[in-house]
Amino acid sequence: MQLARWRGAVVKFYKALFLAFVLAVALPAGFAPAAKAQQLPVPCYAFDQDVFGNWIATEQLSMETPIGMLEIMPGHPVSVVVANILNARCG
Repeated sequence: MQLARWRGAVVKFYKALFLAFVLAVALPAGFAPAAKAQQLPVPCYAFDQDVFGNWIATEQLSMETPIGMLEIMPGHPVSVVVANILNARCG
């Protein structure tokens, strides 16, 4: 009986420790892309918005994003990641 209670306490301790670790790693990682997106150069001249607010590339270009380098082709709508950057910088 004593051993079962001790094991239960150890499991609860490790669960709490794991949760603290996950939060310590996940929270800063979640804020980093937004901060990084604000620092990246954005070629606003290479995009137009349609009537629905979607961003459409007007020329082919490569763009650095928080998820890496993206090749963007003209005439195609951009991904959500790129759209968020364009909304913030080119509004």
